[in-house]
Amino acid sequence: MTTYPRWKYILVLLVLTLSIVYSLPNFYPSYPSIEIRLDDNDGKLSAIIENNESIISSSTQDGKTILRFSSIDDQLKTYNIIDNLDISGDYTLLTDTQIPNWLKSINASPMFLGLDLKGGVHFLLQVDEDNIKSNLLRETESDIKKLFIKNKLRFSDFQRNLDNITFNFSDTEKLNQANDLINNYDKNKDLEIELVNSENLLKIMLTEKIIDYDIKSSVSKNISILRNRVNELGVSQPIVQKQGKNRIIVQLPGLQDSTRAKNILGSTATLEFRLTKGTPEDWYASKLTGTPTVVASKLYSQKNGDPVLLSRDVIVAGGEIKNANSGFDGSTNTPAVFVKLTDYGAAKMLDTTRGNIGKRMAVVFVEKNSEVVINIAVIRDAFSQSFQITGLDVSEARDLAILLRSGALQAPMEIVEERTIGPSLGQDNIISGQNSMYLGLALVALFMIFYYRTFGLVAIAALFANILIIISVLSVFQATLTLSGIAGIVLTVGMAVDANVLIFERVREEILNGNSPNASIYSGYKKAFSTISDANITTLIAAICLLTIGTGAVKGFAVTLVVGILSSMFTSIVGTRAIVSLIYEKRNSESLSI
Repeated sequence: MTTYPRWKYILVLLVLTLSIVYSLPNFYPSYPSIEIRLDDNDGKLSAIIENNESIISSSTQDGKTILRFSSIDDQLKTYNIIDNLDISGDYTLLTDTQIPNWLKSINASPMFLGLDLKGGVHFLLQVDEDNIKSNLLRETESDIKKLFIKNKLRFSDFQRNLDNITFNFSDTEKLNQANDLINNYDKNKDLEIELVNSENLLKIMLTEKIIDYDIKSSVSKNISILRNRVNELGVSQPIVQKQGKNRIIVQLPGLQDSTRAKNILGSTATLEFRLTKGTPEDWYASKLTGTPTVVASKLYSQKNGDPVLLSRDVIVAGGEIKNANSGFDGSTNTPAVFVKLTDYGAAKMLDTTRGNIGKRMAVVFVEKNSEVVINIAVIRDAFSQSFQITGLDVSEARDLAILLRSGALQAPMEIVEERTIGPSLGQDNIISGQNSMYLGLALVALFMIFYYRTFGLVAIAALFANILIIISVLSVFQATLTLSGIAGIVLTVGMAVDANVLIFERVREEILNGNSPNASIYSGYKKAFSTISDANITTLIAAICLLTIGTGAVKGFAVTLVVGILSSMFTSIVGTRAIVSLIYEKRNSESLSI
């Protein structure tokens, strides 16, 4: 009867069983696919499936159809075909894995592959600091003007420059009064004030503190919005993270349509709803003169280039949009965006439409410095929270819905770096990583078997169990495996063997000291435990630090290293001891094969 506790055997079997089960999804084939949700009453989807020889299989369940392809090229070609058709519904590029239902029922899924293994696109975006500074100056100018008006302080002139605002006053007394008002207003000391007494000039500049704070705030909000937009693209395990002071990294594994991704990620688009002013005659007259001919109006252009005068007052802006979905107008069967407003926005829209029935309202698409009227409609009846926007094609409606759902960027961003990694290159990286791991395993196995014989075989069994545990943990927590992560697994292989070497050498020492085999096994594992624990804990601390503060390849390496250290300690100390006990303690052997 073995002296090793029975509950530890049960624990080893349980861990090994769960590891096998939850690592299984990674061994099933995956296919580039298109997920389509639509009403196929007109038979367009059926026609595509029947006539497209590149589709290797298709399935329909829960109102969605999945088309599977043998290559990404075939997937993208079919996607473009669908995109050019007037199909009412949503369709997304994805990777479909043929996992059995019993595995899906226990939430067993394959681990995600990073950009360097799966292929995809990489963007480095930079916040427009000049735009942020300009907006801050504009807001400061408005606040200062309101402050002066409130205190009945008149200025003779003002000017907003690239980095400052200047106010001119008629005399020194008003200049000093303005200085006192601003100092009392600026409690946080965000402004720098310079007085030019000889010219009765007051110059206001922004401090670096307020500029840096606004840049940081804009980057943080943009990250949140970009994550929402990325989720709408249907990309699995995307990476959106800050780099430096004003840059954001976006990695989209598996995505090959970089053009659409750029349009979605870099867009600052939002909507404004305004009433029209004047008549079409007034609109064209304003276009000829370049100046609005109607009071309190602003000249805009429609999609076709025609002019239109709109009210300077905005009814509702993009910030009041709660949700947006693309589809088709039930009466005209034309593409539409179905908009739902917040309670505040709904109240404003209801109040406006109720008092302006019979008049026209325009929808303005605002993108950076471009403002285009995409729709003008007559208000037939009062409405509030829900309505629709027409005048777009299918792709425009779909992309606009995505932008409205995710929200407008806090500050414009410019793509300063773009890289596309093809799936073939990703596959080459996978093969290279696998080969390095196989070579490492083979060399370690040969050494351990040659040097430690039976104990070496035990160590190899624990090594394979260790790799299995790592794969299962990454799969359960849906972590991303990168090329650097494979390097972490290879390093873990060496560390796991190192722990076994320490144990086996301790067992050898006990044998040489004349102890019995069972006593040597017991003492060897006991004495090696503290050394192994100290070495692994210190490495674990360093790995956790890398995981916490690291980014990109460093973080990918740290993930597998942390998991590998914990699993190697378990397999080396608990797993190998269980096997050794089964082999030797039951037989009460007089010698050890070590």
